[in-house]
Formats: sequence, C-alpha cells, structure tokens
Amino acid sequence: MPAFHPLPSTLFDTGLLTGTEPFEAWRDSISVLFDVAPVHVRGGGSGFRAAVQATHLGQLLLGDLHFGGQQFARSQSRLARDGLDHYLVQWYRSGGFVGQRDGRADIAVNAGDIVVFDLARSQATLARPSHVMSLIVPRALAEEVMGPGPAPDLHGTVLRAGSPLAGLLGDHLLSLHKRLPSIALADAPAVSLATAQMVAACVRPSARTMAEARGGLQAVTLDRIQHYITRRLGAPLSPEVLCETFGISRAALYRMFEPLGGVAHYVQQRRLLMAYHALANPANRRLRVAEVAARAGFASNAHFSRAFRAAFDVAPSDVRPPAPRNPWGAGDAPTADGDGQASSAEYAAWVRSLQGAFGTVW
Repeated sequence: MPAFHPLPSTLFDTGLLTGTEPFEAWRDSISVLFDVAPVHVRGGGSGFRAAVQATHLGQLLLGDLHFGGQQFARSQSRLARDGLDHYLVQWYRSGGFVGQRDGRADIAVNAGDIVVFDLARSQATLARPSHVMSLIVPRALAEEVMGPGPAPDLHGTVLRAGSPLAGLLGDHLLSLHKRLPSIALADAPAVSLATAQMVAACVRPSARTMAEARGGLQAVTLDRIQHYITRRLGAPLSPEVLCETFGISRAALYRMFEPLGGVAHYVQQRRLLMAYHALANPANRRLRVAEVAARAGFASNAHFSRAFRAAFDVAPSDVRPPAPRNPWGAGDAPTADGDGQASSAEYAAWVRSLQGAFGTVW
C-alpha cells in the first residue's frame, strides 16, 4: 500500500504569540492579500484576536478564519504592486461587512452569505468580528471550469443566506473542510477541480457548469442526507420521509445510496452501530436491551436481536461492559498533547509564498 502523504496545512493564531502585538502580527501575515487597519471600539475591549487554519490543495487554498473587527483594502496601487490574479470566495459563517468594490459600488454581506471578489480589482470593506471560510481560486482554473465565452463579472457577487445555491456551496465547503485530514496529496488535483466546478456551478449557473458539478452536487446532497439520518435514528426514516425532506425523487435517492447497499440497509447499519455503542457505554447499564433498541429506531425487539447478531456476531446482551472500575492507576490518566501547532512565523512565511505557488500543482 502506498504511503499516505497529507495535504500541507498550517496554523496562525495571535493567541499563541508572545512578545508581539497581535494586530501587527496579523497585518504582517495577511499582507500578501490585503492591507488592513484596526477598528477602534469605544470603551475598549479584550484585545484583537485572529486565527487562520489553512490547507493547500495544489491549485486552491482553503482557509478557516476567525478575526476581530478591522478594515480590509486592495487599492489600485496595491493591485499594481502585487499582481494577484485570483478569485476569493468567502463564506461568512458569522459576522459580515459593509464596503465598496471598484471604488464606488456599495456592497454588504451578512452571516450566511457567500461573496466572490476578484483580487485583480479594488475593494475596501469594514468587517465585523467574523468566522469565515475562504477559498482562493486562480483565474486560469476558474475560467477553465466556466467554459468558453466572455469571462463573467464576478467581482462582488453575493449568494444570499438561505438561497439554494448558497446552501449547496456552503455544504460543499463544510464537507471539504471536514475531510481535509483524510485527503491524500496525490488526490489534491482532482479535489481542486471538483471544488472549482462546484463554485462555477453556484456563482455562474448554466447547463454546462451544472452538468460538470452534478457529481459534486449529488455528493453534497448525499452528505446532508447522511447527517440527517445520523441525527434522527430514533425517528421514522422511510424513503418517503427522506424524499419529502430533501425534495428529491425516490429514483434519485436510490441511486445515491446504491453504492452504500441501499437506503434501508444504510439506515439499519447506522441504527445498529448506535445501539452497539449505547450498549457498550457503562452509563447506559440500567437501560434494558429493548429500550436501547427502541431508542435506535427498532420497532421489534426480535428483529433487532436477529439483525444485531448478523452484524456483529454477538448477542446484544454480550456487549454489556463489566462492573465499573477505574481503568487508570493513580496518576496514569492520559493527558492531551498541546504540541504540534505550527508557529505564527511559519504561517506568515507560507502565506507570502502563495503568490508564487498559486496556479501550480506540486
């Protein structure tokens, strides 16, 4: 089996700094993209804080950012100086901003909105404290997935919270972020292309972009249904319920779950796993097996016992833990290792290197 090489990832967090003014450190680290200035709040406050967890996907950069209120700007002189030629896609999970693009057009973004900026054009915004998921897409890749014809004017495009396209793109970014640790470096080009196609399908919907992103759209829908099932294992989860909840046809639902053994099989396996973990948990020792089965969504205790034996080759009662005991000797309890966080200096150097790295595949 080939060795697993993870994606390059790094962390910048002003909370980890010692002996450095937090905003100045943040200004230095983000200077490859923006000129920033602090916002002075009347009455003071607890101080500025910013953190960025960033992952390099070869042709894309995905970042999960938390930052305090501040001004962001890319002026005409700045554009001429840095020559960046990329799109910045930002999903404001909380917070937001007001400002202008191209020096005149007003723009406002609130929590849940997704905004696209062209980094080759000017902007100036006043941001509230925010949590943002960002994606930087080289123009060449964006134009490739958008197809032939005049390049669209995406600068300042906003997908409003609650709209279907904002929901689909937000779900994709969240799913991608969750899966980053399991994505191998060798798979980065394919993941970058699929993500760029998803962005194109949502910010410039057309027959072509939707067709290319259909696989990604279906994957996002499947992921949403799986999360829905996991959170409601004790409730009715028939195909009719799932189709009505997600607005899809029965045929589409069956196609999505076919690689997982079918809808009914998937739901039953998740319910059995829930029951197994509940029975193995010492905190549930007082619960009868029939109660655990009912809470996991099984109407028949006999059916539950047969399915449990078939899945795990043991009876439900055999999973029960022994009498409580202290599993750790005195002073032997495991402790969390706080090491392993990349230094802020390392992050700053990595961000500065992006200007030359964008548009390449290592």
